[in-house]
Amino acid sequence: MKLFVATITLLVAAITLGCKDAKPPKSEARVETASEAARNDNQAIAGRLAQQKAATDEAFEKGRAREERQRNVDALRAFAARWNDGLSEASRTPRFDSAMALRKLQAIQADAGTVEVDSCTGNARVSLQAAMSASIEAFTMFQKETGVSSDATTQKVQQGSDLLRVAQQEINACLTK
Repeated sequence: MKLFVATITLLVAAITLGCKDAKPPKSEARVETASEAARNDNQAIAGRLAQQKAATDEAFEKGRAREERQRNVDALRAFAARWNDGLSEASRTPRFDSAMALRKLQAIQADAGTVEVDSCTGNARVSLQAAMSASIEAFTMFQKETGVSSDATTQKVQQGSDLLRVAQQEINACLTK
């Protein structure tokens, strides 16, 4: 029994000595000072403000571009309407008196070339002016003919009409882009 008590005493002593040697791990938690916290908050706020400003600027630019495109489309539509009126007038004008109507058409075409455009409305303006050129060429051919209009003149009139339809489709398509 002495042996048993001695063994237990030895075990208790070993356990006690072993626990004294083990130290708890140190925690390296850094405490933020008030000035560092304020500086970090200010940087975070500045970052959020910069993001908000960028988003607002982008939305403004998109809106401005949309409004500009709308103005360009409206201007091209106005020229297309003037052109249709000029074509109607020119088609009702007798051949011997068509020089004045032809000059009006040429003036409308020249004015259409002055419209401010972007990439989309620029293509539409080119198509519109091509339609105008074909129609002016058809009226010029018709003026020089005598009697019934030739097949070439009729084809040129059809070409002008087809190009005008394409131009109007391109103008309308600019609003969806």
